[in-house]
Amino acid sequence: MNGIFGAKGESVKELGNAKYIKATESAPSYSLYDPLPRFRREIEIDEDVVSAEIIVQSPSFAQFFINGENITDDIFISALSDYRKILWYNTYDVTSLVKKGKNAFAVMCGNGFLNESLVTTWHFEDATWRDAPQFILALKVNGKIVLVSDKNWKTDRENTHITFSHIRGGEFVDMRKKDESWKKIGFDDSKWQTAIERSIPYDAKLMPLDCQPVREVEKLAPKKIVKTEKGYLVDFGLNTSGYVQLALQEKAGNEITLKFGEEVSENGEINHLQNDSDYFYPGQPPYHICKVIASGKKDVFKPCFTYFGFRYLVVEGMENALKPEDVCAIFTHQDVKRTASFNCGNDVINYIYTAGMRSCYSNMFWCMTDCPTREKMGWMNDAQATCEHALINFDMRKLYKKWFEDIKAGMREDGALTGVIPSPDWGYNWGPVCDCMLYELPYRFYLYTGDDEMLKSGIEYFDRYIGYLEKSLKEGYDFILGDWLGYGSNPNVPKIFIWEFYLIKAYTVTAFAYERAGKDSSKHLETLAKLRKEFIAKYIQADGRCTITDQTSVAIVIMNGLYTDKDAVCNQLASLVEEGGPVLKTGMVGVQYIYD
Repeated sequence: MNGIFGAKGESVKELGNAKYIKATESAPSYSLYDPLPRFRREIEIDEDVVSAEIIVQSPSFAQFFINGENITDDIFISALSDYRKILWYNTYDVTSLVKKGKNAFAVMCGNGFLNESLVTTWHFEDATWRDAPQFILALKVNGKIVLVSDKNWKTDRENTHITFSHIRGGEFVDMRKKDESWKKIGFDDSKWQTAIERSIPYDAKLMPLDCQPVREVEKLAPKKIVKTEKGYLVDFGLNTSGYVQLALQEKAGNEITLKFGEEVSENGEINHLQNDSDYFYPGQPPYHICKVIASGKKDVFKPCFTYFGFRYLVVEGMENALKPEDVCAIFTHQDVKRTASFNCGNDVINYIYTAGMRSCYSNMFWCMTDCPTREKMGWMNDAQATCEHALINFDMRKLYKKWFEDIKAGMREDGALTGVIPSPDWGYNWGPVCDCMLYELPYRFYLYTGDDEMLKSGIEYFDRYIGYLEKSLKEGYDFILGDWLGYGSNPNVPKIFIWEFYLIKAYTVTAFAYERAGKDSSKHLETLAKLRKEFIAKYIQADGRCTITDQTSVAIVIMNGLYTDKDAVCNQLASLVEEGGPVLKTGMVGVQYIYD
């Protein structure tokens, strides 16, 4: 097969005859000993290097090195996607790293979500895309392709110092095996294996990534270190996403355990609040744990292909004292710039705002995730509830455009969407509380940026989902989510109220998209008027008040003009807030409307 093919056989010429390569034919089964594969190749360049660029893509995450140097500060390469549909690739200028004469190229692959072998409730272990860790690469020097990934590369697993690595579980390393020489010129790889080429799926489209990378953005010193019976409890003072860097010098073979968590019990143990329960992780595999086997020399550890949500670190197994200068937390997230700030005279309000910003950052991982802890997945219900917040405070343009392509790619022919994007066909039954991010994102994006590209490119998908939702409601399909409270849907607001409201929202945005595209929206507007009339007749009483007496329902009808008497529903909401304490009683649907 010549070249790499995208949709409809479109060749990505920059990759030439490159192939995806891997160390094993199939994805390794789950094991606590599952070394990560390394790959290397040396070539001779016979001319002065005026320019050099490298194109890389790894659905399992990878690190790329030239002559011993990492080609980029970006981490977790490449971007998440449904690997059967889209493969996002990166291009880097490596002119400063490539030289005339011999050059060594080295790659370390993780597992990422491509080979999620541990069993979870989300069934990524059964993903049809699941395969062994792999990558594709092409190097151009002075405008000509001089190197591609193929069976001429060598690979090794058994001698890798990273012996276990899972995006949700953690990473185990044996520092006695750590050796940087394999990345450099002259390393003896004669005992390494020949890399295995992977056939290219015709239905996967390789797409250039124009999106901010995930990076190590901030280092946090410990606020407190407490000696405990088992080791040391380190408090970094606030919740963050990422990992730690730990310097230690222990006897060769000593095993040091690092446990990460957002809360601790009174005895100084990490309390995961059942996030690691058998329901989510059957069989109880490692969760938020790193293990380091000391080399006997001064070791510096930080994980390569996993990250955590944590404030606390528990270190067990060290014989020497843990000093503050030996450990720091590294805040990792999409390197998106802030576009707004807030400050007032109330320290509590300032803290809440700052916590909100950190929480948003902690969930920027190639999409908007629900958490950096238990799941690390692109739940669209969380993202829909916070879309406007993100657009107000951050430059979300590139990240949201990337994710919108993933959302469109995740739609079935009948219009159904999974509640999580990207997803290995898991979660088609969560409903419009998730799915209508399809409409919320391009609409809010237009309001805050003036860019209507998403609205226009989404029209086909808007119509397909409307058809799916109408059919589902007609047939009485019971979606999972209503006004989700985090432990169940709001019992005071019938789910059907929420779903019928989202159908109105879908028609509203679709009609607007037709108008922006210069298309006839009359049929959509006609249906929209009919739906609004039926909704008002069903949920608004003769006295103008909403039949469903809850903060969520009344806020929704006010903010979307679904009433006959505005004063009546406004007074109704005021009474509900006063009667409530006042306590916020909305779920993630109502919270988008209650404050306005």
